[in-house]
Amino acid sequence: MASNLVGLLDGDIKVVMDPEPGGAPSPLRTSVEAWAAYEEGATHHLVLQDDIAPSTDLLSVARSAAVRFPRSAVAFYTNWDAPDGAAVRMGALAGAGWVSAIDEIYTPTLALMLPVEHAARFSEEASPLVSTRREDDAVMLDYLQRHHVPVLLAIPNLIEHEGRESIAGNSSERWRSACRHSNSDRPGSGVLTGFDAVPYYREGTAYALLLDTESADRPVWRRRHWRDAEGVFGVDAAQVDAGWHEWSACDPTLQRLQRLIDLSAVRELWNVAYLLGAASSRLRNRGWTPVEHIRSAALNTLGVGGLIPVAKWHDLHEAQPLLHRLAVAGADHGASALADAPAR
Repeated sequence: MASNLVGLLDGDIKVVMDPEPGGAPSPLRTSVEAWAAYEEGATHHLVLQDDIAPSTDLLSVARSAAVRFPRSAVAFYTNWDAPDGAAVRMGALAGAGWVSAIDEIYTPTLALMLPVEHAARFSEEASPLVSTRREDDAVMLDYLQRHHVPVLLAIPNLIEHEGRESIAGNSSERWRSACRHSNSDRPGSGVLTGFDAVPYYREGTAYALLLDTESADRPVWRRRHWRDAEGVFGVDAAQVDAGWHEWSACDPTLQRLQRLIDLSAVRELWNVAYLLGAASSRLRNRGWTPVEHIRSAALNTLGVGGLIPVAKWHDLHEAQPLLHRLAVAGADHGASALADAPAR
């Protein structure tokens, strides 16, 4: 897999092997070696895991990002069901090309670039942890937060995750795929930072991720059911509910979906899509224009990613076009509701 990946990329790429291939599975053990394998004189170091499919412009975009964001970590992949994926999705609907990471559990490391001084320092500081830790992404988050290194996420994602097995032990948890992967689109110029609320769909429930402003030492995001935090997105529950009743009364999508997906989860998907439409519309005053096919593709993964593992994969596969239709309708209703509302 690593050899195939090298063949797909036009660059000087090293393959780093597990130093103890017969030992207990450990992504961190190989990660420590990979982050130490930077070129002398380089300013940045990009590490790719082997089970990915890269876009054709990955290395070109990485070089441009290194120049534009010289002191940041840059991740080119986010899971479709992760908080970082929710931030990417909101950014895609707003028309941004980059967005600040918000995940408190891990930093996505399938395709991550660091300034070379942090690549070396991470390898040095993480090396003693190999005997007690195995998740390189969680250790990376600890490192970046401890050293106050900002993390930016690419919109769209420039790699897709192709792995079926997980060395980290996640094979049985859920299908892992990109929030919105593109083989040809490059991130736009807009950088979305400074936000404090993100709509989030997880295991069939709509949430709001809220930044705890009382935490001074590191960012802390709290998960709340969306009805407990509706106002932060500029709309209220009555508007969301009214939009649902209007759409479901005239669109046959709902009847077809109910044969595959639990109605409560379908209703919650509408809720989070509506909030995404409203939240992204509030960001339009930054002068960005969303790319319609990127917006659509980001909404296409919203339902499937947020329903794993509460729905069976074969049902999700059949339902995905219907879930996509619902998500687009919900986001459109949310954007229209905010556009028609008086300024707050």
